[in-house]
Amino acid sequence: MNETARESVAKELTSDLSTRAPSDPATAAATENSPQRVEQLIDELRKRTAELEEANRELRRVSHYRSLFLARMSHELRTPLTSILGFSEILLDQEELTDTQRRFCQKVQDSGFQLQASLNQLVDLSRIEAGQTEVFLQEFSLRETLRESCAAAARMAQKQQVKIEYDVAPEITTVVSDQGKLRQVIFNFIAWAVSRSPAGETVNVSITADDESILSITVKDNGEPPKDTSSVFDPEHGNSTHEPNINELGIIIGRKLLELMNGSVELQNTVPRGLEATIKMPARPPKA
Repeated sequence: MNETARESVAKELTSDLSTRAPSDPATAAATENSPQRVEQLIDELRKRTAELEEANRELRRVSHYRSLFLARMSHELRTPLTSILGFSEILLDQEELTDTQRRFCQKVQDSGFQLQASLNQLVDLSRIEAGQTEVFLQEFSLRETLRESCAAAARMAQKQQVKIEYDVAPEITTVVSDQGKLRQVIFNFIAWAVSRSPAGETVNVSITADDESILSITVKDNGEPPKDTSSVFDPEHGNSTHEPNINELGIIIGRKLLELMNGSVELQNTVPRGLEATIKMPARPPKA
């Protein structure tokens, strides 16, 4: 604040105090000290501004170091992890393995896939928070994308003895969006639904569109309904007593990706049990 501004503020304060009670001794003293009070407030404001700027610089440094760490961790872990998954696949293809050896190899492979998925989730979340994620539009078959997402989740579903059934409205053919991100979003919500479902249950996925070409992608399971659906995407401020697992982290990432594609998601408990996640997004980007 320059000298002219300071003098203006001081004059306004002095005039205000004089108008309120010119004969009051306390007011008179306040009037005499108003320029000093303005200076004190200005100095305090400068101090707080400097503290905020330093805090912001520190946050940027921490974010930068975290991104570097995740990038390095991703590079350092992916190479040995790829070898572990590759050799475990080779071993499982051997017919002469005993049942015990095959069971051990299967555990190694399953753990490797879980570690790989966790690593990918962390890297994706870091890129989104750093604003390094871009949307690439292209025209593609939504039915084929859904089929690929269901196929990717089939291994997990088979392990948990859960079925996946899907249906696409016949009028829906191609859409224009980011195919890779939409495939990941659908997979993340299907994987979450599968992880919530008891053995023998079915996860149902359906896609419809309204007259305004807004897609509705619904993923429904029969798992235990959460007590508070509003806290699912924000466990830090909810009543959750546990850290988000890989599938819960996946739907948090999924919602962030949807926001980049002008989409949204709503969760609703169903009767008598189960949860329904409804993804809403445009079939094509709005015309400029």
